[in-house]
Amino acid sequence: MAVKDFITWHLLALFLIPFCLCQDEYMEVSRRSNKAVAKVLQSHHQTGHRGNHGNNGNNGAPGNEGAKGDKGDKGDVGLRGDRGHHGPKGEKGYPGIPPELQIAFMASMATHFSNQNSGIIFSSVETNVGNFFDVMTGRFGAPVNGVYFFTFNMMKHEDVEEVYVYLMHNGNTVFSLYSYESKGKADTSGNSAVLKLAKGDEVWLRMGNGALHGDHQRFSTFAGFLLFETK
Repeated sequence: MAVKDFITWHLLALFLIPFCLCQDEYMEVSRRSNKAVAKVLQSHHQTGHRGNHGNNGNNGAPGNEGAKGDKGDKGDVGLRGDRGHHGPKGEKGYPGIPPELQIAFMASMATHFSNQNSGIIFSSVETNVGNFFDVMTGRFGAPVNGVYFFTFNMMKHEDVEEVYVYLMHNGNTVFSLYSYESKGKADTSGNSAVLKLAKGDEVWLRMGNGALHGDHQRFSTFAGFLLFETK
């Protein structure tokens, strides 16, 4: 039965009961009926339709950042990556110097030399790559056609005032070294040359006048080497 019909019948009963009951009975019935109506109304109110939900409030401000946590454990080693592609082939390098073109020498003087107008003989040979410097004659023989570099430094003996030394090429003077200082004093001088030689040509030093100083400190030296081969 609908709630509305239930209430209507109870109200109608309230009007008819006074005619059938006495006053006391009427009051008791009225009290009970009112309680029933109140329960129905309360039940209806509880089971009735609810109103629309209100709007959500504004979001609150973000909280403060929390403290930094402890450092985590070290992770496992990752898988090995794939092998990369081969790079492009590099350019061809310059050829090395073949053994027959490795030519160099250096000689020094450990004793005095005073043989004027003669080839200078050196008492010690520190370097003689290829063995093309003749220790006995003090001459270098070119094994191949090429351009060679020569350098020499001489110390004048203190017993003489001046010294002349000549760089010779196959008997011809290329240039000279001259050193002058009063007696009792030593003096050094040097010179260098770049010569184009043919195979078999000889280069040496010739003493002019004067005398050269020589000792364990090797102040007087003669050196040379091949710069490059020529055809």
